Amino acid sequence: MKRILYFTGYRMVAQEWDGRKLNSSVYFEPDEQGLDLFEAYLTSLKNEPVRLLLDLIEEEFRQVVIPLLRGSDRQNIIDRNFSKFFRNSDYRYAISQKTLKKGRKEESLLLMGLTNQDLLKPWLELIDKTRTPLTGILSLPMVSEDLVSEFKSKNKCVILVSQQVPSNLRQSVFLDGKLILSRLVPIASFYQGEYTNDVIRDIEGTQRYLVSQRIIDRNDVISVQILCNERHYEKLKIKSEEDVVFDYNIQNINDFIKKQKIEVVEEQDFSSLIFCSQACRKTFPNHYARYPEKKYFYHYITSLGTKIAGVILLASSIGLLSISLAKGFLYESSVTEMMLLQQKYESNFNQLNEQKIDSDISTINMKNVVQTVDKLKKTYLRSPREMMAMVSQDISLFNEMRVNELDWILATDVAAINADEQKVKETKPRGRKSRNRSKRKNKLFEIVTVSGDLLNFDGDYRYALSLIDDVENTMTVSDKYDQVEVLKRPLNIESTESLSGDVNVKVNSRGALNKKAEFTIRVVREVNLGVK
Repeated sequence: MKRILYFTGYRMVAQEWDGRKLNSSVYFEPDEQGLDLFEAYLTSLKNEPVRLLLDLIEEEFRQVVIPLLRGSDRQNIIDRNFSKFFRNSDYRYAISQKTLKKGRKEESLLLMGLTNQDLLKPWLELIDKTRTPLTGILSLPMVSEDLVSEFKSKNKCVILVSQQVPSNLRQSVFLDGKLILSRLVPIASFYQGEYTNDVIRDIEGTQRYLVSQRIIDRNDVISVQILCNERHYEKLKIKSEEDVVFDYNIQNINDFIKKQKIEVVEEQDFSSLIFCSQACRKTFPNHYARYPEKKYFYHYITSLGTKIAGVILLASSIGLLSISLAKGFLYESSVTEMMLLQQKYESNFNQLNEQKIDSDISTINMKNVVQTVDKLKKTYLRSPREMMAMVSQDISLFNEMRVNELDWILATDVAAINADEQKVKETKPRGRKSRNRSKRKNKLFEIVTVSGDLLNFDGDYRYALSLIDDVENTMTVSDKYDQVEVLKRPLNIESTESLSGDVNVKVNSRGALNKKAEFTIRVVREVNLGVK
């Protein structure tokens, strides 16, 4: 629920709004009894914030043009204009409307101020006395600026005519949707007299003033929006149709209230309720309230912020407490599980301790034995899979070769014949030197002997010897092995053998000759023991 105080210069009206619905409206006269009742009303609010809306004759508007400046220079020029137009007033406000870019850059300002600030004094003193948070003091013409767009006028200049009290008629002039002038005109014919003629005459006077000030041209069409009650609606409607100078739009106050979806109990004769609803529902900048008038509002904001922070802190504390409780519950569960696990291990330990065999071996020696066994398992218990796969992959590159036998041994000498033998095989001198023929001590070698023959051999020994040389070169260049040696070739070309070589000739059932080209290759690779 929002509360607004509406002041017309004589009577104070306190309204309570719930959205677009008016819940209550209380009037306070400017006498001793009315001020006492107003003080009691403010006390009953219990420091709830209020907003003050002014509709005063003693409010003036001035349009000025100043150089386009920023900071303190701009404020100094504005202060000089305040002193010029509102010398004795502390309630004044300046709003920038547009920037003029013809020639040098200039800024158009609307200056507004109260010429009789004593009217507010008794009411503001009670607001301060009751410590009521005052959010701001608003000007009704500035609030009405927000309604201009709803009239959807095509004309540049719009005059909004409204009546909030029986004795005064307000005319607010808007140019391109911006307020440039607003004045209250005394009118005595609201209840009896030629009310329609008085309204039209005042509008024509406003037009002449605008033309004389060169705000508009004489030929410009002015849109006139009149908010009136049921009593004067028909007469104003007929009168406006006879006028061809202005573009009139006569709106019934109660119809406009329904259009704005404002909920009221009874029909209205005046349009003040429209502007009060606008001031409650929408956010407007503070126009006249100074720091002394708003200090309790700042206290209210601080208190509200403290409460919100307290709620957030409380919620955070509850959240942290919940997390701590959950962690504590999980900790208790884990402690229980660890205790059960401890009991299990203690039981197993006791059982093993009862079954243990007494030994004279010290723990250090036992540790060394275990480490030695682990080292033997990891280092010296080799599998032939890796070496066999490596050799098979290299030989598979040559499709004409068929492997009949692979023999893998593990020895500590590069020239060993059998596994774990120190006997060195006698080798015949060869023209081609294999890699790394020197005897290696304290090392471990994998030795693979590959035996096979050539498929579909047709007796071309030159091709067979070339193929075996290619295999030897390929395996040597691959840098996978420490030694690659051909023990047997399809045609024995050693100096100690005859040229016929070792060629097997067999006769099949048909009497044809079957020739075979057999070979044997020996491959050696050092085992990486991983010992520094």
